[in-house]
Amino acid sequence: MFRRRLIYCAVLCIALVVPAAPAGAADAYGPRVEVLQAHCEVDFAHADAVAGDDGLTRGFISYFGSDCNQRIRWFEGTGSTWTAAPTRYRGVVMATAHDGTGTWLLFANAGGVRVGRRTNAGVERDPVLVDDKGLGGAAFPSGDLLVAGGRWLAVWSRQVGPGGEFAQTELFSAQTLGQGHCFSAGLHKQRLTNNRFNDDGPTLAPIGNDDATPRLAWERNDGAQGLRSNLRAGWQPFDDCLWRHRRYTSYGDLNTEPDATRGLESRLLTWRRDGEILVDGGSAFSRRVLGRGFSPGISHTEASTHVAWVTLGTHVRVAQRTAPGDAWTETDLTPDAVADQQLIAVTGSGGKATVLIFSPRTDRLSARTQS
Repeated sequence: MFRRRLIYCAVLCIALVVPAAPAGAADAYGPRVEVLQAHCEVDFAHADAVAGDDGLTRGFISYFGSDCNQRIRWFEGTGSTWTAAPTRYRGVVMATAHDGTGTWLLFANAGGVRVGRRTNAGVERDPVLVDDKGLGGAAFPSGDLLVAGGRWLAVWSRQVGPGGEFAQTELFSAQTLGQGHCFSAGLHKQRLTNNRFNDDGPTLAPIGNDDATPRLAWERNDGAQGLRSNLRAGWQPFDDCLWRHRRYTSYGDLNTEPDATRGLESRLLTWRRDGEILVDGGSAFSRRVLGRGFSPGISHTEASTHVAWVTLGTHVRVAQRTAPGDAWTETDLTPDAVADQQLIAVTGSGGKATVLIFSPRTDRLSARTQS
């Protein structure tokens, strides 16, 4: 699931990774198709999207701009066919997830952080409050959401203690997932981290039939100094629903913007290290550098893994690996771009990827789907 924060750095680090392979040509992508148009002047979009088992990509989007309201919009589609509708939810989209019961949403507003759901029939359920502190600080909270069988687990960041706009951020979680195993009813809430550094940018990997343990990655950084950031990996066994965690990265100065998913063979992770985009396939394929840029996102479908990112210019690129083997092919999805592009999400279904891109210049959300 896709998390994003714009962080720039200029340090090069290639230790213990396979150098990027020459870019080949991936399967062709269809033309850029409009998903929805914002009716305000947008500075930045807050959005996330996921693919369902039916092959459709679903998500939510909200806009940040001088004349934008906080109404969250829902969208759904694939290829050249997309639909969108406003919701009664208001705030900043933090994460989206989908299961057989509907499309779920983690969002924040001045009243707190909440979990909502739009059913497959289009009914919006009353959102559940998980934190009474939402927007209002200097930094937007980040978070992710995991759902299965109508139950959910949310992880988010929150500024704590003194410091004003530079107040320390820590991670918190709430869940109904695991109910009946390690807690009997209601919501199970806990604080994950408590240290002198900032914990931010959590990303949850989907659970699988062979491993139902929720697994998490996030960045631990020095805040406004912007000199050091490492990734940590966490997991939560359902025998007690308590989080354990360890350090994940050991090299580089700035390891940021992690995004996790699950493949058939192992858990997959992409992130940004010192300006480079890395991907780690665990036991499935070698860790390697894919290029330079920011805001990476990852998806896996059947035998194909897709990683998308924004270059330090104005382009959105996507790399693809199809098992077996360790070769990657690469495609520029915005070859004619002359203005900034914002990567919203990369989703996958049936071995093919859909990449969602927002253009602040035109205030449009669009999609390109692999043919």
